[in-house]
Amino acid sequence: MSPSLRYTAEVLPYHDHPLDVAVRELAGLGFTEVNLWSSAHPLADHVGPGDDPGAIRRMLDRHGVRPCGLTMYGRTRDEMLERIEFAAALGIDTVVFDCEADYPDFVATFLPPLVEAAARHGVRIAVENHLTVPFSADFESGAGEQQRWSEGVDTLAQIRRLVTDIDDPHLGICLAPPHLWVVGDSISEAITFLAERKRLFYYYVWDIDRAYRRGVDGLNFGPGERQLPRPGGTIDHAVPLGTLARVGYRGPVSLKCHGTAGWPRQRITEALSAADTYVRSCLPVVEAS
Repeated sequence: MSPSLRYTAEVLPYHDHPLDVAVRELAGLGFTEVNLWSSAHPLADHVGPGDDPGAIRRMLDRHGVRPCGLTMYGRTRDEMLERIEFAAALGIDTVVFDCEADYPDFVATFLPPLVEAAARHGVRIAVENHLTVPFSADFESGAGEQQRWSEGVDTLAQIRRLVTDIDDPHLGICLAPPHLWVVGDSISEAITFLAERKRLFYYYVWDIDRAYRRGVDGLNFGPGERQLPRPGGTIDHAVPLGTLARVGYRGPVSLKCHGTAGWPRQRITEALSAADTYVRSCLPVVEAS
């Protein structure tokens, strides 16, 4: 028996630690694919356009790991253009970011040049469904609720609108379950809608603290251990994971959390190990041929 889904992990929880350490720890947990991050502070910024792609690939090879994506939140459009080219040099086929401007500006001016660049480099863009709270250095404290944009890509209706307004095979969605939970939308319904249209490019295995206060807590989804999937957590991850398997999804299904700032390496690894054990118990399996 083997998992029917492509189970991967984010280096994000190790944002205070070197990339080599993060990859070593994740490989030790059994992951063979990891998502690299090139995002603004205080998110993970382990790699960037000034780095040597060959050296990064050699480091990953030493650990028996390959990159499944490149995440670049909080970057300008020009910085994203550089990172799309950088992703291609790393052999990465998917880049991830969220709606970085009020929706009309996002689809009219911000996104089209990025989609064109992605097509040239053979890379796909996965836009995360994300609450319309602007990213800031103190986002984990819940700041920013009063600065919400009028429109973004957070609800299922807005996800539908984006993939309709820009109907391009190089543009899809990175589905973030906690954001859907906050707005009261069905994760499985979003999976099915996107899978039917071949626009589900990336999926986070990510939870949220049940004590989250809508309209108050912004992007503060709770401490790291309450963002990690767990028995008795907010989301029953076996349900969306089963939906992903049924629709034939083949993209990354990636273990993620924020909320680990200042944690020592061992604490991060132990928390991820516990979450990993639970997630693997939820993964649908197929008979080995």
